[in-house]
Amino acid sequence: MSVHRRASLSLLSLFAAAVMALSLPVSPAQAQNAYFFPQAVAASSSEPAFDPAIPTPEQFLGYPIGSRYTRHDQLVAYFQELARHSQAIRVQQIGQSYEGRPLLVATVTAAANQARLEQIRQQHATLVDPAQPRSAAGDSPVVVWLGYSVHGNETSSGEAAMLTAYYLVANRSAETRQWLQQAVVLIDPAQNPDGRDRAANWHNAWASDPASPDPADKEHVEPFPQGRSNHYFTDLNRDWLALTQQDTRPKIALFHQWYPNVQIDFHEMGKDSTYYFEPSPKSMESPLIPAASYAFNRTLARYHAQSLDALGSLYYTGENFDNFSPVYGSTYPDFHGAVGVTFEQASSRGRVQESANGLLTFAFTIRNHVATGLGTVRGAVAERSGLFDLQKDFFQSALKQAAQQPLKSFVFGDAHDPALTRRLLELLLLHHIEVRALDRAVTVEGQHFAPGSAYVVPVQQPQFRLVHSIFADTPPIKGDVFYGSTSYAIAPAYGVAFAGSRSRIEGGARVMALPAAQGGVAGGAASFAYAFDWRDYNASRLLAALQGQRLATRSAQQPFTAGTAQGEVDFAAGSIVIPVSGQPLQGEALQAAVDRAARDAGVRVHALASGRSTRGIDLGSDGVKALRTPAVALVMGEGVAATEIGSAWFLLDQQLRLPASKLDPAQLGKVPLDRYTTVVLSGGSYASVDATAVAALKRWIQAGGSLVTYGTAAKWAIEQKLADGEQLGKDEEAGDEARRAFGDQRDIAAIERVSGNILSADVDTSHPLAFGVPRGQLAINKENTVVLQPSRNPFSTVVRIDSPPRVNGYLSERNRSRVAGSAWLLVSPQGQGNVVLFADDPAHRKYWHGTERLLINAIFFGNLVNPAKARG
Repeated sequence: MSVHRRASLSLLSLFAAAVMALSLPVSPAQAQNAYFFPQAVAASSSEPAFDPAIPTPEQFLGYPIGSRYTRHDQLVAYFQELARHSQAIRVQQIGQSYEGRPLLVATVTAAANQARLEQIRQQHATLVDPAQPRSAAGDSPVVVWLGYSVHGNETSSGEAAMLTAYYLVANRSAETRQWLQQAVVLIDPAQNPDGRDRAANWHNAWASDPASPDPADKEHVEPFPQGRSNHYFTDLNRDWLALTQQDTRPKIALFHQWYPNVQIDFHEMGKDSTYYFEPSPKSMESPLIPAASYAFNRTLARYHAQSLDALGSLYYTGENFDNFSPVYGSTYPDFHGAVGVTFEQASSRGRVQESANGLLTFAFTIRNHVATGLGTVRGAVAERSGLFDLQKDFFQSALKQAAQQPLKSFVFGDAHDPALTRRLLELLLLHHIEVRALDRAVTVEGQHFAPGSAYVVPVQQPQFRLVHSIFADTPPIKGDVFYGSTSYAIAPAYGVAFAGSRSRIEGGARVMALPAAQGGVAGGAASFAYAFDWRDYNASRLLAALQGQRLATRSAQQPFTAGTAQGEVDFAAGSIVIPVSGQPLQGEALQAAVDRAARDAGVRVHALASGRSTRGIDLGSDGVKALRTPAVALVMGEGVAATEIGSAWFLLDQQLRLPASKLDPAQLGKVPLDRYTTVVLSGGSYASVDATAVAALKRWIQAGGSLVTYGTAAKWAIEQKLADGEQLGKDEEAGDEARRAFGDQRDIAAIERVSGNILSADVDTSHPLAFGVPRGQLAINKENTVVLQPSRNPFSTVVRIDSPPRVNGYLSERNRSRVAGSAWLLVSPQGQGNVVLFADDPAHRKYWHGTERLLINAIFFGNLVNPAKARG
C-alpha cells in the first residue's frame, strides 16, 4: 500500500473517530475529552480526570467543538465563564479592535500564584536586566505565551485556545497541577477578532448539513478581503515591530510587562500540507541572535514531536519560514531572549475538506493545536532552568555584542517635521528602547541635528538587537531563499532624518514619556493669511480638516520666507496658505477654527500680516495655486490586493481623517465618476474590469480626474492605454534553458523572487508629488517585479531608483540590474487629468511614511502635477 494511501486512510479513520466521539451516547464532556485529550486519564477510580464543576466548551456553547465556528463574543464569554468557576484563571481586557471587539488575555496559573502575581512578574523581570544576577529570578514560574488567531481565517487555533484553557483549569492530574505551580500561561485567544468573525460568519453562513468536502464549495472559498487580516486589511503577524495597529499595541505592552520565556504563534497553511513547527532552516537564522536561542528551538521541538506522535499526526520541521527579523509573533520573542515558535496546521477552511492526505476535518486541525499547545507548557516547565539561563545570557550578551559594533549611537529628528520625529520616538518607547534628548548640536554623516528637535539612541543597551533592527541594514545571512521581506528597518521607511555615529553621543536626560505635541496658531489673528509648512507630516491632516470646514486653501509651488511675529520663517515648496479674504469665516471665528484644527493636528501655523515675502515668491503669485478639495474613491473587491488597498484606507481614515468611498471593481463602469477627484487602484488583478469601465475611466481622466495606480495596477493602466508608459520585461538571462536539477526548482524560483527590499532612489523635490520630502535621496520599498521605464517627458519622472541602488535586504543580481535606473514614480498626463504610476505600494504595511507622503500629495495636488504647457 502506498504512503499516500496509508495517510489518506489514517485521516479518514481519524475523521470517523472524531464523528463517533462527538456522537456517542455519552455526556458531551466525555465525548469532547475523549477526542481532544486522548492521553488524559482519571486521577482515580472515584475521581474523573476533569473537574465536573468546570464547564467544557461544548457544555457552555451548546455544540461540539469542530462542528461549527465559534464567534468572538462566544469565545470571550467562555473565557469569562472559566474565570467565574476557577481561581486558576484571570481574564482581562487589554484593548479593543477597530470594530469594537474586546482584546483579551487570560492568565492561567495556580491560585496561590494568582494571589502574588505582581510579585512574580517583578521577580521574573530581573531576567531581562543585565545588572541583576540570575539568582534574582529565584523560584519564579516560567512564563509561556500562547497566541491564537493572529490571522483571522486560520480559525482552528481560536477553538484550540478554549480547549487548552479548559484543560489547564479543569484537568486534575498531578502533572497539570505541577504546570500551574511552575508556570504562568498567558493565553491570547484571538489576536485578530475582526478578521476571525469575518471568517467564522462566512463558514457558518455557507455550511451544509452534512458538510461538503468539495474544495470548490462556497463554504471553503472566502470572498474579498477574506478573514486573514484585520479591519484595515493589515496582516497583524507582520506588525510586531512597526506597531501601526491598535490591535497590536496593547499586546506589545503586555509582552514588555512579562517578557515570556516561550511564545507560540498558532497558524494554518494549505490543506494539502501536514503540521509544521520549528526549528526553521539554519540559513534563516539572524547573526544578531545567539546560537543558543535557535538551539533551544530544537530542545522544545522534542516536546512538540512527542505530542503529535501520540496522536499519529504527520508533521515536519526545518524546511521553511524565516527566523531572522523581529516582525512576527514567533520572532519578536527571539529578540527578547525567549524561544519563539511558529505552529502551522494544514487548514480545513470549513468543517471538512478533501486534501492530498484524505478528508481533513476542522476537529482534527483543532486537536493538533491543542496537543502542541499543551506540549509547549510541558516542555517549558521541564526546561525552566535552561530557559531562564537563556534569557539572562541573552541580555548580558547584547551589551557585549553592542560594544563590538562600529556604530555607537543613532541620532534622529527633524525640526521641520516634528510629527514624524515624535512618531519614531513613540515607537522606540513602546519597544522599551533607551532614548535620550539631544543636548548639543551635532553633524553626523553630513546631516545636522539640533537640540529640541532630535534624539539620541545609544547602541550599547539591553535592547541593542532591536535598535539594530530599527535603524541598521539587515545583517548578512547564510541563505538566499526567503519566506517574507528581507528588509524590515523602520527608520529608513519613516523618511525622517537619522544617522549612525561611530563615536558615542551621550545625549541628555533619558526620555521616559512622549512629550505633548505642539500645535496651534502663533501670532494671533492674521490680517492677511495663515500659513504652515508642508514638511510636517501632520500638515496633511490639518489641510484635510480645514478643507472639511470649506475654507479656501492654496499651495505654494516654490519656497518662500515670510515675516512673522516670531521673526522670519522659511516655508518649503508645497506649504499651505489660507488667505483671510474670501473665507466663509472671518476675524476671530477664522482664527479659532484654524487654531483648533492646528492644535488637533499638532501643527504650528503662522499668522501673516502681509502677502509680500522677504525671500521667494509672494503670496499673490501664480505659483501659489488654489487647491481643490479631494474626493477619493478606493477600489476594493475581488482581485484587489487587500493589504495594499487597506493601507490607503488606513491612511485616509487614521492619518488624514478624510472620508473615502469604497468601490467594487464592478462599479467602475456603472457609478458616476465625476464626483471623485481621485481614484486609487492598488496592486491586484483587474481582468474583470470590462471595456465599458475602461472607457468611463478614460473619459473621467481626460476631464480632469487623477487615477493613482501602483504595482500591477500601474501595469494594467499602461496596457489599457489609460496611461503612457512602458513596463520593462524580464530579460532572459543566458543559460536559462540549460539543464537544472529538478529538486532545485523551489529554491531557484525563490532566489529570483523580489522579497521586499529597501532601495535608494533619487527624487525630484520640486515636483508637487514630492513636496514635503526633505532630501533628494529617498528610501523606497521594492516588493514586486513591476519595473517601469522613466517617462519620455523629462519633467514627469518623480522618483527614479539609483543605478546601481543601495540595497538593504536581499535582491538577486539579476533583479538589481533590472531595477537599476528604473522609474519608481511617474506621471502620465492625459487631457486635463493624469495617471500617477507607482511601481510599488507607497503606503506599504502602513509604516512607510517616507513614500506615503507621495500618495498624500497625489490626493491633494493631483490637479497640479501635469507639466506646464508652453505659452503661445
